[in-house]
Amino acid sequence: MDLKKLVRKNILELKPYTSARDQYQDGILLDANENSFGSAADFMLENLNRYPDPQQKVLRKALSEYLKIEISKLMFGVGSDQIIDLVIRVFCEPGKSNVIIPSPTYGVFKVACNINDIEIQECELDSEFDIDVESIIQKINKRTKIIFLCSPNNPTGNSLNPKKILKLAEAFEGIIFIDEAYIEFSSEKSFLNYLKHYNNIIISRTFSKAWGMAAVRCGYCIADDFIIGLLFKVKDPYSINKLTEKTIIEALQKPWKKDELVSNILREKDRLILELRTVGCVDYIYPTDANFILAKIKNADAVFNYLNQKKIRVRIRKDNERIASCLRITVGNKFENDFLIKTLKELN
Repeated sequence: MDLKKLVRKNILELKPYTSARDQYQDGILLDANENSFGSAADFMLENLNRYPDPQQKVLRKALSEYLKIEISKLMFGVGSDQIIDLVIRVFCEPGKSNVIIPSPTYGVFKVACNINDIEIQECELDSEFDIDVESIIQKINKRTKIIFLCSPNNPTGNSLNPKKILKLAEAFEGIIFIDEAYIEFSSEKSFLNYLKHYNNIIISRTFSKAWGMAAVRCGYCIADDFIIGLLFKVKDPYSINKLTEKTIIEALQKPWKKDELVSNILREKDRLILELRTVGCVDYIYPTDANFILAKIKNADAVFNYLNQKKIRVRIRKDNERIASCLRITVGNKFENDFLIKTLKELN
């Protein structure tokens, strides 16, 4: 596919902002109006007085080695939310383009499109919360630039059928954006291996979930070299700070810690599901490949309010009728899960 045909003309012609650190990161640095005497922060990290590397070279190298993916296919963002916004800005013309978003799914897709004045064509997921390929294809027109997907899907928890996604990638002359924020919890394979065959697929991931670093606000995407180059053209020059860089690199050097966290979460998830099935107000628990559970609840509003009174915070989504009677429950630690079950049983 000729990706250039998908890109906004002004982005192709854009001369990106060139920062001082694009050129030099060593020597006597008198080129960026930094504080040459140091930093007021008492932190075990050198050179806080210098701007971070806008090309993210050290970070990308560390992730490249972990994923066994070429550096040229990687870019970091301030959470995957920033990446979603950048992809929209690169490929969609405000007030002209449209995107397709299956529903229910991750809410940021819709918000980011609304911010950028991009028309949204919603398409309901099927009875098993999987994508309806034919329904999506029928909605595609000459103004459609992106199809947003989330697998495992948030808030339903299920993985989307990879064969259906590949069918879309072959049929659609546009971008397939796949959010894999919860992929580490799933037994389904990532779409990483398909990137060499489909240059119109973009995969986003995050360090917020399996890696347990939501406060760090760091995500990344894997895509064709050409797409990564475009994203670097439009991103903020210093989007990833040195504190974030240090934290992520340290985490990538100890992936077994992430694996241990995932293992603990999956173990607790299995136990939590078994316990929830004994609770009277729980009608049904949907299959989940994520670190959360979507449960259909009798009198969901009342249960939600009661849990709030007990300072147990879960999510309720009223924007989609199909899940309006459901609660999305993140898998907590043993104490948190036990307290949740005990509180729910008080309603029996």
